[in-house]
Amino acid sequence: MLLDTGADVTLLPRGIAGELGLSQSGGGYELEGFGGGSSVAHAVRAEMVFLGLTFRGQFLLAEQDWGIIGRNILNVVSLTYNGPKLLWEKS
Repeated sequence: MLLDTGADVTLLPRGIAGELGLSQSGGGYELEGFGGGSSVAHAVRAEMVFLGLTFRGQFLLAEQDWGIIGRNILNVVSLTYNGPKLLWEKS
């Protein structure tokens, strides 16, 4: 999972969701990337643990091998980023 402070929502890799047996719920959601391109993502209901906190709800599926932790989760935690050392930690 990548941390993306510019992403509004959290995206789970479709392959991982399939391995966990998560089924799609609802219709598709249009996503727009920073460069202006758009795509449609479907949602699943899931439970995700991040930094010892459990997040339950709807997450969108990404057509890639990695997921993105977006602001819907990052806004709940306090993180310190150390760019030169390529580190981050819970504050």
